Amino acid sequence: MFTTQTGAEEVTEAVGNALVDFLHAWATPLWIIGIIIGAVIANWVLLRILNRTVTQIVRGVKRSQNVDTTSEMRAAPYIHARAVQRTRTLGSVGRAVVTWTVAVIALILILGRLQVDLGAVLTSAGIVAAGLAFGAQNIVKDVLNGIFMVFEDQLGVGDVVTVDQITGTVEEVGIRVTKVRALDGTLWFIRNGEILTLGNSSQGWGRALVDFTVDARQDLEHVSDVAVSAARTLLSSDQFARKVTGEPEVLGLESVFGDRATLRLAIRTRPEAQWEVQRGIRAELRRKFAEENIRLADELPRQPKGEI
Repeated sequence: MFTTQTGAEEVTEAVGNALVDFLHAWATPLWIIGIIIGAVIANWVLLRILNRTVTQIVRGVKRSQNVDTTSEMRAAPYIHARAVQRTRTLGSVGRAVVTWTVAVIALILILGRLQVDLGAVLTSAGIVAAGLAFGAQNIVKDVLNGIFMVFEDQLGVGDVVTVDQITGTVEEVGIRVTKVRALDGTLWFIRNGEILTLGNSSQGWGRALVDFTVDARQDLEHVSDVAVSAARTLLSSDQFARKVTGEPEVLGLESVFGDRATLRLAIRTRPEAQWEVQRGIRAELRRKFAEENIRLADELPRQPKGEI
């Protein structure tokens, strides 16, 4: 009986010692694996919270305007649509910041577990960063310019912008690269540091400009009155009423060439609505001019004339 108990105790002790040796041998790898798993989980949770916050803000603004899509909201007060676009932009940048922050913290914890001198590492990193600042000036420039563009609200996700020869809709604003979807569907990747001149058609207000050429021998004052009347008729419709913020006006005579006179009609619109308003006005002008027997340039015979 005594012998059996002694043998069992020895086996238990041997198993315990083996387990202790195993934990000592694998403690560091297990800690590293645990840190990596914890970092992945923390990153996932933080991104979920960030995405949920962005979604709730966007839904709240849409609910207050009683619309379902952001495109509909562009006809609503400018500040609400801008709040949605700015929230999405900051969310896009925030996701990158969260991921990088979690990765850096996880790396520091792993180095600490490996008993690496963090002070020396940080000092070396500072020296390397100083060296890279000279060799990677473009990257630093891209990052800094991207941060300033976001916080100065120069552009946002959903904005229609023009950068150099590229015109399109902003799909994503990153810390280093901005993605712009052109009108033909091409997705452009533009380095933030290369954006020197930026035109944003989605901020403040727009202006619909329509040039029309008629027979110069007609009463141009009457033509102007008919043009304004046509624009007012169109803009009183449900489709265009909420897209306009001003009254139509003929700015005057733009040019005269022989028996052709070109006039310009202008009207202030909400952001991004100017192109749709222009198309609608052109169709309405043609219909109204036909009713008033006003001859457009394409209805005149081709005769070479000198420019006045």
